[in-house]
Amino acid sequence: MKSARPTATRNVRRNLATVLIAITFLAACSGSGTIGTATSNDEAPTLAGYEREPEPTVGSISLPAANRNNATFAFQADPGELLMVTFGFTSCPDICPTTLADMRIAFNQLGARADQVDLAWVSIDPERDSAEATASYVEAFVPDGIALRTDDAEQLFIAADAFGVTYIIQENDAGETEVAHTPNVFVVDDTGSVILTWSFGVPAGDMASDLTILLDRQEIAP
Repeated sequence: MKSARPTATRNVRRNLATVLIAITFLAACSGSGTIGTATSNDEAPTLAGYEREPEPTVGSISLPAANRNNATFAFQADPGELLMVTFGFTSCPDICPTTLADMRIAFNQLGARADQVDLAWVSIDPERDSAEATASYVEAFVPDGIALRTDDAEQLFIAADAFGVTYIIQENDAGETEVAHTPNVFVVDDTGSVILTWSFGVPAGDMASDLTILLDRQEIAP
C-alpha cells in the first residue's frame, strides 16, 4: 500500500525506521516510580516528562476533527488550560491503546482539574482509519477526546513534523502492513507551545502529577 506521507519524504522516513524502533524501546525502559514528586521541601517538584529548548511551537497548525464534524482544530490549549497530544493508528496492537488507557487514568486522577485538560489524538494511518473508526477509537478511551484525521498527506506530515514525530507505513515481504511511529505524548499550553514531552511508558500517575505541576505553574505565572 502507499505510505501515508508525501512521496518525497518516503525514503527518508524508511531510513529512520530502525532508529525510531530503538527510541521506542529505550523510552519504554526509562523512568522511575518516584518521578513527579518533590525530593525535599526546598526543591521544586520534579517532572517525569522532559522540557525541550527551544519549545516547539505548534499553535498555528491544525487538522480536521473527525468527531467534531471535521471542524478545524488547532494545536493550542484553551486559555489557562493544557492539551495532551499523541499520534497513532487504530489497529495498533499495544503502544497506542496502552498510551490512551494511561491518559484516561491520568484524567481520572486529576479529579476536578481534568476539566482544564483536553486530549487530541492524531491518526497517522488515514488510509485504513476512517473518520468513523478514528472517532470511535478515541472516544472509547476518553469520551471527550478530540479525534484528528486528514486525507491530506502533506498536511499530516507537517503536523507530525512540528512535534518531532516520525512515522512509516509499509508492506513487508508477506504483504502485511507494518507501522512504526514516535510514541511520545506532548503537552501543549495556551500559547501553542509544547511545554512537556513524555516518552512511552511514563506511568499514568506521573502524567497526572506533571499536569498538576504545569497547571499550578500557569496559575501563578504573571
